[in-house]
Amino acid sequence: MLQRTHFIRAGLVGLATFALAGQAIAQEKFPSRPVRMIVGFGAGGSGDLLARILAQQMSQTLGQQVIVENRPGASAIPATEYAARAPADGYTIMEYTTTLAVNTVLQPVPYDLFRDFTPIAYTFSAPLVLLTSGTSPNRKVSDLVAYAKANSKGISFGHGGVGSMSHLSGELFKRDVGIDAVSIAYKGNAPAMSDLIGGRLDYYFSSVNEVLPNIRGGHLHALAVTSTQRDPMLPDVPTMVELGYKDFTPVVNWGFLAPRNTPPAVVKQLQDAMIKALGTPAMQERLAAVGASSRGAGGPDVMTSKMKAEIARWEPVIKAANIKRD
Repeated sequence: MLQRTHFIRAGLVGLATFALAGQAIAQEKFPSRPVRMIVGFGAGGSGDLLARILAQQMSQTLGQQVIVENRPGASAIPATEYAARAPADGYTIMEYTTTLAVNTVLQPVPYDLFRDFTPIAYTFSAPLVLLTSGTSPNRKVSDLVAYAKANSKGISFGHGGVGSMSHLSGELFKRDVGIDAVSIAYKGNAPAMSDLIGGRLDYYFSSVNEVLPNIRGGHLHALAVTSTQRDPMLPDVPTMVELGYKDFTPVVNWGFLAPRNTPPAVVKQLQDAMIKALGTPAMQERLAAVGASSRGAGGPDVMTSKMKAEIARWEPVIKAANIKRD
């Protein structure tokens, strides 16, 4: 009887050891199938282009395909919820962009960025450029500010949608330079840009790569960029910091999140693949092409700090301007 009991116990210990070994092997094998990278916007935008080249470089490191899956619509809220509810196994990750932080301030969302996600890495950012029409006499920030203060009828700025970076940056500019301006919402950047070029708007904030041809063609004036250093694509255009507005540094930030409870070892493997990808010539070339930079890239702690900082920056602006989505 004692011998039989000993045999059973030994068998159970063996099974437990085998199970633990199996778990370890399973963890070591990540990834054993393709990883999906969820992008909450349509194909062709800066975030999508950067995600695709990052995914390509990560695939080489991980030994499995990283596939970009676009889920556009409703300011990326449905896509973010989808990613939050995905299995916490590392095979579904979400591209974070500043819009995700803004969403949490503008309206109730069915997830919590800090509770429902595990940060993987902060990867890149891109500045904005302050623009006026090519026919406008306002060729410097000081010109635009003086014009606004002298114009009793007020001035206007356009944006591509409520809560967009062009909208929030336009409101932040009003506050920081001390002017009054009416915001005019458009259904996307293209119609707003048409009105800006036509002189029907007084100023506009845009990502650099989207307007570079119109700047070089003389259809738009670039007054300043919002990065802390001059943009290589616009080396003659000063930063707002240079002009004395030391806190006017709104940029679009990107990073990546995994569903909550994703194993730390898997998160670290994804993080390492991302950081390695950022150092490749192909990635740096693509970043430069869209006016973005990987300066300051880092792991989960950096990503968490960026998200908190973006909410802290934009929440007062949104509340002061009483910005709401329908």
